[in-house]
Amino acid sequence: MARDRPDRLVVQIRLDGRPAWLRQFRGADPAAGVTQALMRLHRAAELLGQDLDAVAPPLLALPERGILITAPAPGRPMAQLLAEADPVERAALIARIGVWLRHLAAATRARGTFGPRFWLNGLEARIAAASGGWIDADLVAGHMRRMRAEAAPLRGAAVERGLCHGDLTPDNLFADEPRPGALRLTAIDMQGATEMALARDMARLLVWLESRRAEPPGRTRDGIALADWQALAGVPGLLAPDQARILRFLIGELMLAYYLDSARQPVRRRALVRAIRAWAKDKVTPAP
Repeated sequence: MARDRPDRLVVQIRLDGRPAWLRQFRGADPAAGVTQALMRLHRAAELLGQDLDAVAPPLLALPERGILITAPAPGRPMAQLLAEADPVERAALIARIGVWLRHLAAATRARGTFGPRFWLNGLEARIAAASGGWIDADLVAGHMRRMRAEAAPLRGAAVERGLCHGDLTPDNLFADEPRPGALRLTAIDMQGATEMALARDMARLLVWLESRRAEPPGRTRDGIALADWQALAGVPGLLAPDQARILRFLIGELMLAYYLDSARQPVRRRALVRAIRAWAKDKVTPAP
């Protein structure tokens, strides 16, 4: 198993005869990437306590080679558990991920100012770089018009930030039961170097889930199956009421970003097109 991306290579290895994960950083300064990742993991472990909410700990760092080796996470990927779950179990698993995120961010939560232009600039850069006959130019242009319209009232809005995972998807979370009735979540491949909008991690999880849905959901909110949206946003203390509009905006941003990255994923792309259209039809949540 491996993840080969422009910014990093992740492969499963054996270290001293035991399974481990090797991550090789790429880019202008791989050594700095290793140093930042180590700091991030140690900080996350400190905040989480490494009991029922945890991160996979580092085993060996070779900054001069851009390499960081971490222990494997115990249990099974949440992606597998979600695929096997009935609706009630699915909601409970999604909420459990929300509890993990709330715990991680709790001690670092602070209010800042939201800048939607940053996310719009990122989308515009992706659109400029994207190519292929599979791209629906009208869909992309229409979505960007709506994104710009929704960005206007969000400029300068208060945003809740905290230490986040940075790539909060079920592929990066593993679940096991260290004792009867206790579900432990262990995260791998953390990306958040600094505090970021909690709604960003939430949006990534929700869009990931929606992009893998085989059939259209009966009801949606912000283009996401209503049951999934409620399961995550309903976690007590995770999403403040005034953050719902920011969550919606970041869901829209990630939907288009994932769509533009789906050249080799036609099934996922169809789900994203459906979600983008549902996002446009769903009403914007009024500010409290």
